[in-house]
Amino acid sequence: MLDPRLLEYARRMRTAPSPTERLAWRLLRRRRRGGFHFRRQHPIPPYIADFYCAVAKVVVEVDGDSHVGQEDNDRRRQEFLESLGLKVLRFWNSRVFDEQDSFTETVYQECLVRVEADPRLAGRLDDAGQFRRRDSGPTAPA
Repeated sequence: MLDPRLLEYARRMRTAPSPTERLAWRLLRRRRRGGFHFRRQHPIPPYIADFYCAVAKVVVEVDGDSHVGQEDNDRRRQEFLESLGLKVLRFWNSRVFDEQDSFTETVYQECLVRVEADPRLAGRLDDAGQFRRRDSGPTAPA
């Protein structure tokens, strides 16, 4: 059972994102790159992932100045998430702002690699590398 306090905290975080989180969400939302669906401020107890793609099992963390000096906490958090079989991608704020194409391409490529490695999901990629939801027909050209 999900701790209601964690869920409420995640909801509050969604209503007041940092400027970098707002930009990253704009870049990742609505299956913009490769058809991969992301959730923002997604609880993975006892943590909250900045962004999470369930099908590819990818967590995207956006780190700013508040993470300086918190390297041990970040390492423990990453080790925990990886112990669940998740891939954690960490980006400094500056990369999200200054290298938007690189940011989205890195996230997309990791999602693609993880889905291709899963025989249950690999057949849901079309020739253009677009992930198709189970309930959708052929994807329109991008």
